[in-house]
Amino acid sequence: MAELYLIAYIDGCRVAINSGRIESIVQIPEIISVPRVDPSIAGLFALRSRVLTLIDSQYSVTGNRQQLAKGCLAVVVEISGHHYGLAVDKVEDVVSISDEAIQKSISPSAKWKPVISEIAQVGDHLVMILDPAKMVDCDQLLAA
Repeated sequence: MAELYLIAYIDGCRVAINSGRIESIVQIPEIISVPRVDPSIAGLFALRSRVLTLIDSQYSVTGNRQQLAKGCLAVVVEISGHHYGLAVDKVEDVVSISDEAIQKSISPSAKWKPVISEIAQVGDHLVMILDPAKMVDCDQLLAA
């Protein structure tokens, strides 16, 4: 069976996000900073009369904060009934990934392992399949 995935880039690396988890892809109109939050939270932003938490995806993977500003891209996902924006460098395409394309014998590097569920062969390249729920830790879920 095949499913559709959005190909995006985080910290310059290709990742795939299951399209069934994605509500939209948006350019952030303005980021409101929040004092004393976990460094993986870049701030808050407004989207269609809602306030969403913007996750610094690069920080979640590398521990290095990204300079996010008005106009940056975010993939909006729903996790446990709450909506989050996952900051991405860019989006590329939507592709179909079949179960047969999943590479069981390959595991991601240590920095990606906490947020990657699997790795798949897409065309001539490998792509890491990102689990959006793993980008948001338990404390952030409780705060939402």
